Amino acid sequence: MVRVILLGAPGAGKGTQADAIEDKYGYKQISTGDLIRAEVSAKTEIGLKVKAIMEKGELVSDDIVIELLKNRLKQDDTVGGYIMDGFPRNRHQAEELSRMEADREVVIYLEVNEDVVIQRLLSRLTCSVCGAIFNLLSDTPKQAGKCDECGGTLIQRADDNEETIRNRIRVYKEQTQPVIDYYLEKGHEGSFHQIDASKPVDVIFAEIEGALR
Repeated sequence: MVRVILLGAPGAGKGTQADAIEDKYGYKQISTGDLIRAEVSAKTEIGLKVKAIMEKGELVSDDIVIELLKNRLKQDDTVGGYIMDGFPRNRHQAEELSRMEADREVVIYLEVNEDVVIQRLLSRLTCSVCGAIFNLLSDTPKQAGKCDECGGTLIQRADDNEETIRNRIRVYKEQTQPVIDYYLEKGHEGSFHQIDASKPVDVIFAEIEGALR
């Protein structure tokens, strides 16, 4: 089982590259946010607990997220390999993830300049119906203002403004540097790959392919 960990600030292109890795290698993309939403939607015991936490405006604890992840990794579609997109977010999560079995672990850090991230996110559009994401700089819709997938209206997320984006980047840096330090301390020099995410998408993916060989 191969575990691919994608690290990078909001707007670094983690989702785009995770999709490309999944398409080529068949590794299953796993989002802890999706796991949480699925539990809430299914009204499971954990889901009801999470819903109550979220309704109070509190963050879901690491222990709950890790429990959901462990349950997800028991499913057969992760046997060949899986991709963690945006997880771990802190050192404790990284330590817990390392305790989960994997034959090989590859950590890919998509490093990108803050100004590039801001420009990308200010150009991002999201479908109000299906959630598909487009970008006026690199992935423009075929018809202005309309989703290619379902024809829904494209909107700019309320939190995609410069002040909010800069704050998200600041928080991300504070949380993620300890994660990067952890993997380097853990002896991941050979499997820790820092990639310049300001390059074109296909160039970035070619470098990721090199890291996965």
